[in-house]
Amino acid sequence: MRKFIITSVAFLCVATSSWAEQIIHYDNLPVTIELHNGEERSIQFGSHVQVGITKGQQVKKLFRAQSAQGAVHFLPYEAFDKQRVQIRRMDDGKVILLDLIATDKADGEKSLEDVRIVLASDNVVSEDDAAASMPEKVELITPIDLTRYAAQRLYGPTRLHHDQAGISETPLAVKGAVRIFKGPARYKTLSKPVVAYQGGGYYLAALYIRNVSDETVQLDYLDLNLPFSHATLQHHSLEPQGTPGDSTVLYLISERSLKETLYPWTYYQDLKRETQASVADS
Repeated sequence: MRKFIITSVAFLCVATSSWAEQIIHYDNLPVTIELHNGEERSIQFGSHVQVGITKGQQVKKLFRAQSAQGAVHFLPYEAFDKQRVQIRRMDDGKVILLDLIATDKADGEKSLEDVRIVLASDNVVSEDDAAASMPEKVELITPIDLTRYAAQRLYGPTRLHHDQAGISETPLAVKGAVRIFKGPARYKTLSKPVVAYQGGGYYLAALYIRNVSDETVQLDYLDLNLPFSHATLQHHSLEPQGTPGDSTVLYLISERSLKETLYPWTYYQDLKRETQASVADS
């Protein structure tokens, strides 16, 4: 049995060739490569390779083999019959067998083209690679998804809190109280944003609402005084202040940023302005 010795020689510079390339598809059978005595021929493999030659070939010094940047450059020193050479690709370990044959170049004979060896597997994409190359499926985030996510975060146990692709927390546009209601609930409640999320082109603000009166307050969507596209109340009535059930959360959703839908409002300043206006009118 002949033993192959693996040699790898790297060069800083590789001469470029203006010759056309001959493409050979490797199908696990040795490829015959013709060489001209005293003329170098390059074989391209598409990735870094190691060249395996026998001890006999080394002793006889029939040819020189130099490997650099995915190509092997063969230079025969004399004419010879078939010599088997083993090429191993470094990235995947696949072996390609070459049968080198060198002849004397006849007068007027053209130089041989460079060769590119292509494996069938080079054009095959695995299922895993194909799946990885597919664009990631993006779930459509709806207002219902945003509301459910916010409610789970505020009322659900921590162990059930899970991130959802496409939904992210966003900074609150304002700090402190905001004006939400008109009508009977206007001065009987105080509202403050507690958290905000965005996703699917929507912005959600969760607002904490507390009854500051001694009466039961009914909350009506028609009394909402903010621009929004969707609204959901956790509870629709508030018990008198200081009793269980005197607070709830309102989920407001808009297609506009929170800076455009929430604005600061101080309860007493607003009440003072309206009182002054009423006195002036009288």
